[in-house]
Amino acid sequence: MFKKDPPRSARPAASHGDAVQHVQDGGVAIYWRPGCPFCSMLERGLGADAGRATWTNIWEDRDALAFVESLNDGNATVPTVVTRSEHFVAASPDRVAATKGLIAEAGRVP
Repeated sequence: MFKKDPPRSARPAASHGDAVQHVQDGGVAIYWRPGCPFCSMLERGLGADAGRATWTNIWEDRDALAFVESLNDGNATVPTVVTRSEHFVAASPDRVAATKGLIAEAGRVP
């Protein structure tokens, strides 16, 4: 039997470099992986605002994986949300709401 490839998101792939640039420009980056129920919860909770963040798959970008591990005490914990001033794992409804607020605020940055 052949091992199945992990599912891929329909979302365009963004590299870690793309995510870093988006954050430097005042945006929100979200590091995720396929099959993560918390990542799905975050995407559903953000609704149309999900497309305003840069999403980087840690299974497809080694630099992204290393970065997430550096933020989370060596753990590849996702979804990790990153802005210029903060980062956190968005694995609860209050963190989904916080992410939505950060994305809204990023939209007001010139």
